[in-house]
Amino acid sequence: MKKILALILALVMALSLVACGEKQPDEPVVEDTSIVLQEGNEYGAPAGRILVMYWSTYGSSTAEFVDKIIDEFNNMQEEYWVVREYNGGYYDQIAKLMATEQKDLPALCNSSSETVGAYLHSGIIKMVQDYIDADPTYDRELYAPLTATYGNADGMIGYPIGLSQSGFFYNKTVFEKAGIDPTSLTSFEKIYDAVLKICGEGHAKYGISEEHSGIWANYAFHREGFYTVDNDNASTGLPTKCLYDDNSNGFADIVKQYYTQWADLAAKGYVYPVGSSKKDELEPAFANADLAMIITTNSSYKRIYDACKANGHEIGFQLMYTITDEGKGTGYCTSGNGMFIIDNGKTKSMQGAWEFLKYFTSPDVQLRWNQMTSYMPMYKEVYEMPEYQADLEWRPSFKQNIEDFLAGDDSAFYAFTATNNEYTLAQQTCLEAVCNGTPVDDAIATMVQTINDAFDMYNLSNG
Repeated sequence: MKKILALILALVMALSLVACGEKQPDEPVVEDTSIVLQEGNEYGAPAGRILVMYWSTYGSSTAEFVDKIIDEFNNMQEEYWVVREYNGGYYDQIAKLMATEQKDLPALCNSSSETVGAYLHSGIIKMVQDYIDADPTYDRELYAPLTATYGNADGMIGYPIGLSQSGFFYNKTVFEKAGIDPTSLTSFEKIYDAVLKICGEGHAKYGISEEHSGIWANYAFHREGFYTVDNDNASTGLPTKCLYDDNSNGFADIVKQYYTQWADLAAKGYVYPVGSSKKDELEPAFANADLAMIITTNSSYKRIYDACKANGHEIGFQLMYTITDEGKGTGYCTSGNGMFIIDNGKTKSMQGAWEFLKYFTSPDVQLRWNQMTSYMPMYKEVYEMPEYQADLEWRPSFKQNIEDFLAGDDSAFYAFTATNNEYTLAQQTCLEAVCNGTPVDDAIATMVQTINDAFDMYNLSNG
């Protein structure tokens, strides 16, 4: 019996050696299907250029600037030709991308920082980190909060192209009358007390308002030091539940305190009606000193500055707060816009997308982009340029914002949810509810259920 087993073993080993000696089939060669433009093409491009289709959400004056940069790129090299196509809002574009066959996808798109998760979990992108690792000419150093917002443990998911920061505008006239230093309002607890003083003493009709969105609460929760969804804030997998009612680390208490303070201020009549238009209602009230604070991003600084200046008021901007005085407060979730490279199977076209992204985020282009949009610089190199420093003279609080941001770490990032449109809608609905008399516990429970149902539906189809 032992002899038979030995013969079988020897035969198996012999066959294995023969198999190892045989020539193995080559790996299948994947054909690059990048489109090489011919003479007389519809884009007016020189023959021989590789088409780089870029789907964009930009319109109006912003689109004009982007198109100018595209023209510069197309004319400075002879290999690629970028064509921009407008596709509506962020979520319209994501829906279109997900419904499009790979061969018809663009090589590049842009979207907001809050949609990074949608692209991470979409299955249609190529990690930007792959291009960074393969490019010896890449030498940029992004601020830590930016790498946290656009990357995970595997590296950069997308790449930021415009940086704005969340926080609140303050009317200096109102704060001077109230005797409050607005830069001391580093937590919502302090903001709550400031509103009580401002409105209680009659310095302004309304103490606080916010641009209608659910993102501000999350920015504050993350700055406090908490994740808002499971799976490491969805950085390691699709979220299966939100954590607003999870008190294992005290987070549920923080959430309840936050919405309770909003509800109390609203009951006193100190909150500008939630849901009001920022541009058409909040900003005019702020410019007239009827409103002390607007929670939003600093991207509208120039417009608000001009409106207040016309009425004899000065303004400032304070970066996002924590919820409590004891909050962590070392990181910042970044707002703004980024680009994503789409895996459309066209290798050369995708490489062209990376080359254009590099040009768009080069210091010279970023300086012009920042000056045109009021975006903050993404690199210290741009911040230190004399032209940019001169541009800060009329907005001193912006300079302090940048210094504060420079000191931030990578501890805070917006949750990588794939369904941000439903995720944030539930939160803005929660704030509306508590400010209109719904019991805080009930409003939070509804928010949690709505978000978890949305996660379940998405994961059922995509998990």
